[in-house]
Amino acid sequence: MIGALLKENRQKRNLTQKQLGEKAKISFVAVNRIERGAMPRLSIATRLFDAMDLDLVINAKERGVS
Repeated sequence: MIGALLKENRQKRNLTQKQLGEKAKISFVAVNRIERGAMPRLSIATRLFDAMDLDLVINAKERGVS
């Protein structure tokens, strides 16, 4: 889920994985892995979204509550 959001927003900004990685100070290989489904640490996800001027918001709710 995070990977799909990351890829969608990266492409909207016409950034390559390498460019985003450079802005976030992580490798483009890590960007690629996350976009393909790997779950990043929260600190890495935050850096990636910060690099695109986006807020990463986590919403928690109780299980079984709609």
